[in-house]
Amino acid sequence: MDYRLSIGSNLPREELGKLLHDMLCEVLFVELINYEAEVRDRSDAQQVSIGCTYFSLSIDLDEEEEYLERFREMNLEDHGVDTNVRISIQFITRLFDIGYLKFFELFGKMLRLNDLDMLVENHSSYPLMKRIKGCLKINTHSDEYQTSYLDKEDLALLNYPYLEEDFFKNSEYRK
Repeated sequence: MDYRLSIGSNLPREELGKLLHDMLCEVLFVELINYEAEVRDRSDAQQVSIGCTYFSLSIDLDEEEEYLERFREMNLEDHGVDTNVRISIQFITRLFDIGYLKFFELFGKMLRLNDLDMLVENHSSYPLMKRIKGCLKINTHSDEYQTSYLDKEDLALLNYPYLEEDFFKNSEYRK
Protein backbone atom coordinates (compact mmCIF):
# COMPACT_ATOMS: atom_id res chain seq x y z
CA MET A 1 0.00 0.00 0.00
CA ASP A 2 1.45 3.34 -1.04
CA TYR A 3 1.10 6.51 0.99
CA ARG A 4 2.71 9.90 0.54
CA LEU A 5 4.07 12.30 3.11
CA SER A 6 4.80 15.82 1.90
CA ILE A 7 6.74 18.04 4.25
CA GLY A 8 8.29 21.46 4.44
CA SER A 9 11.95 21.13 5.36
CA ASN A 10 14.98 23.37 5.51
CA LEU A 11 17.34 20.37 5.60
CA PRO A 12 19.08 18.88 2.57
CA ARG A 13 17.24 15.70 1.57
CA GLU A 14 20.21 13.47 2.45
CA GLU A 15 20.38 14.94 5.96
CA LEU A 16 16.60 14.57 6.31
CA GLY A 17 17.02 10.90 5.41
CA LYS A 18 19.56 10.38 8.19
CA LEU A 19 17.24 12.11 10.62
CA LEU A 20 14.31 9.88 9.54
CA HIS A 21 16.51 6.82 10.01
CA ASP A 22 17.39 7.86 13.56
CA MET A 23 13.76 8.66 14.38
CA LEU A 24 12.61 5.29 13.04
CA CYS A 25 15.20 3.56 15.23
CA GLU A 26 13.77 5.45 18.23
CA VAL A 27 10.21 4.40 17.35
CA LEU A 28 11.23 0.75 16.93
CA PHE A 29 13.65 0.72 19.88
CA VAL A 30 11.98 -2.13 21.80
CA GLU A 31 11.41 -4.20 18.67
CA LEU A 32 15.05 -3.74 17.63
CA ILE A 33 16.33 -4.86 21.03
CA ASN A 34 14.09 -7.93 20.94
CA TYR A 35 15.07 -8.71 17.31
CA GLU A 36 11.42 -8.35 16.27
CA ALA A 37 12.19 -5.64 13.72
CA GLU A 38 15.03 -4.23 11.71
CA VAL A 39 15.82 -0.88 10.13
CA ARG A 40 17.83 -0.69 6.89
CA ASP A 41 19.36 2.25 5.07
CA ARG A 42 19.65 1.54 1.34
CA SER A 43 20.34 5.08 0.25
CA ASP A 44 22.44 5.83 -2.81
CA ALA A 45 23.15 8.77 -5.09
CA GLN A 46 19.63 8.71 -6.60
CA GLN A 47 17.47 8.28 -3.52
CA VAL A 48 17.28 8.12 0.24
CA SER A 49 15.69 4.79 1.06
CA ILE A 50 15.01 3.63 4.60
CA GLY A 51 13.18 0.43 5.31
CA CYS A 52 11.97 -1.36 8.37
CA THR A 53 10.02 -4.52 9.02
CA TYR A 54 6.69 -2.71 8.53
CA PHE A 55 7.23 -0.09 5.80
CA SER A 56 9.80 1.76 3.74
CA LEU A 57 10.36 5.46 3.15
CA SER A 58 12.01 6.93 0.09
CA ILE A 59 12.99 10.40 -1.06
CA ASP A 60 14.02 10.81 -4.70
CA LEU A 61 17.23 12.85 -4.90
CA ASP A 62 17.12 13.16 -8.69
CA GLU A 63 13.82 15.02 -8.92
CA GLU A 64 14.25 18.16 -10.96
CA GLU A 65 13.65 21.49 -9.25
CA GLU A 66 10.95 22.33 -11.82
CA TYR A 67 9.02 19.16 -10.91
CA LEU A 68 9.36 19.85 -7.18
CA GLU A 69 8.12 23.41 -7.68
CA ARG A 70 5.03 22.15 -9.58
CA PHE A 71 4.41 19.62 -6.80
CA ARG A 72 4.76 22.39 -4.19
CA GLU A 73 2.32 24.64 -6.07
CA MET A 74 -0.17 21.78 -6.44
CA ASN A 75 -0.12 21.04 -2.69
CA LEU A 76 -0.48 24.73 -1.91
CA GLU A 77 -3.45 25.11 -4.24
CA ASP A 78 -5.21 21.81 -3.43
CA HIS A 79 -4.50 21.50 0.30
CA GLY A 80 -3.16 24.86 1.50
CA VAL A 81 0.18 23.37 2.57
CA ASP A 82 3.59 24.68 1.55
CA THR A 83 5.81 21.60 1.19
CA ASN A 84 9.07 21.03 -0.65
CA VAL A 85 9.93 17.36 0.05
CA ARG A 86 7.93 14.37 -1.12
CA ILE A 87 8.40 11.11 0.78
CA SER A 88 6.93 7.90 -0.59
CA ILE A 89 5.79 5.34 1.97
CA GLN A 90 5.28 1.70 1.05
CA PHE A 91 3.58 -0.36 3.75
CA ILE A 92 4.05 -4.13 3.92
CA THR A 93 0.46 -5.21 3.32
CA ARG A 94 0.38 -8.18 5.69
CA LEU A 95 1.81 -6.00 8.49
CA PHE A 96 -0.17 -2.86 7.68
CA ASP A 97 -2.07 -2.69 10.97
CA ILE A 98 1.16 -2.66 12.98
CA GLY A 99 3.10 -0.55 10.47
CA TYR A 100 0.43 2.13 10.34
CA LEU A 101 0.64 2.58 14.11
CA LYS A 102 4.45 2.76 13.97
CA PHE A 103 4.14 5.34 11.21
CA PHE A 104 1.88 7.42 13.49
CA GLU A 105 4.62 7.41 16.13
CA LEU A 106 7.22 8.43 13.53
CA PHE A 107 4.96 11.16 12.17
CA GLY A 108 4.43 12.46 15.72
CA LYS A 109 8.21 12.80 16.09
CA MET A 110 8.40 14.62 12.76
CA LEU A 111 5.69 17.05 13.86
CA ARG A 112 7.88 18.10 16.79
CA LEU A 113 10.89 18.85 14.53
CA ASN A 114 9.62 22.20 13.30
CA ASP A 115 6.39 24.09 12.58
CA LEU A 116 6.54 23.74 8.79
CA ASP A 117 3.62 22.39 6.77
CA MET A 118 3.01 18.66 6.27
CA LEU A 119 0.47 16.51 4.44
CA VAL A 120 -0.27 12.77 4.69
CA GLU A 121 -2.18 11.18 1.81
CA ASN A 122 -3.21 7.56 1.40
CA HIS A 123 -2.77 5.36 -1.68
CA SER A 124 -5.57 7.17 -3.53
CA SER A 125 -4.16 10.67 -2.81
CA TYR A 126 -6.89 11.21 -0.22
CA PRO A 127 -5.65 13.70 2.41
CA LEU A 128 -5.75 12.20 5.91
CA MET A 129 -3.83 14.77 7.95
CA LYS A 130 -2.21 18.12 7.31
CA ARG A 131 -0.38 20.68 9.34
CA ILE A 132 -0.73 24.30 8.30
CA LYS A 133 1.17 27.03 10.12
CA GLY A 134 1.84 24.74 13.09
CA CYS A 135 -1.76 23.52 13.45
CA LEU A 136 -2.37 19.81 12.79
CA LYS A 137 -5.76 18.99 11.26
CA ILE A 138 -7.26 15.54 10.89
CA ASN A 139 -9.70 14.90 8.05
CA THR A 140 -13.13 13.91 9.33
CA HIS A 141 -14.84 13.73 5.94
CA SER A 142 -17.58 11.11 6.22
CA ASP A 143 -15.94 8.58 3.90
CA GLU A 144 -15.69 5.58 6.26
CA TYR A 145 -13.09 3.70 4.21
CA GLN A 146 -10.73 6.65 3.97
CA THR A 147 -10.91 7.72 7.62
CA SER A 148 -11.23 4.29 9.25
CA TYR A 149 -7.60 4.46 10.41
CA LEU A 150 -7.99 7.82 12.12
CA ASP A 151 -9.60 6.79 15.40
CA LYS A 152 -8.80 8.53 18.69
CA GLU A 153 -6.59 5.68 19.99
CA ASP A 154 -4.39 5.75 16.89
CA LEU A 155 -4.23 9.55 16.86
CA ALA A 156 -3.04 9.51 20.49
CA LEU A 157 0.19 7.92 19.18
CA LEU A 158 1.00 11.23 17.52
CA ASN A 159 1.42 12.79 20.96
CA TYR A 160 0.60 16.11 19.31
CA PRO A 161 -2.49 18.35 19.59
CA TYR A 162 -4.84 18.38 16.62
CA LEU A 163 -8.13 19.72 15.38
CA GLU A 164 -10.73 17.75 13.46
CA GLU A 165 -11.98 19.20 10.19
CA ASP A 166 -13.90 18.05 7.14
CA PHE A 167 -11.38 18.85 4.40
CA PHE A 168 -14.10 18.65 1.74
CA LYS A 169 -16.82 20.60 3.51
CA ASN A 170 -16.89 23.38 0.89
CA SER A 171 -15.76 21.43 -2.16
CA GLU A 172 -17.18 19.38 -4.99
CA TYR A 173 -15.59 16.16 -3.66
CA ARG A 174 -17.76 13.08 -4.16
CA LYS A 175 -17.44 9.79 -2.29
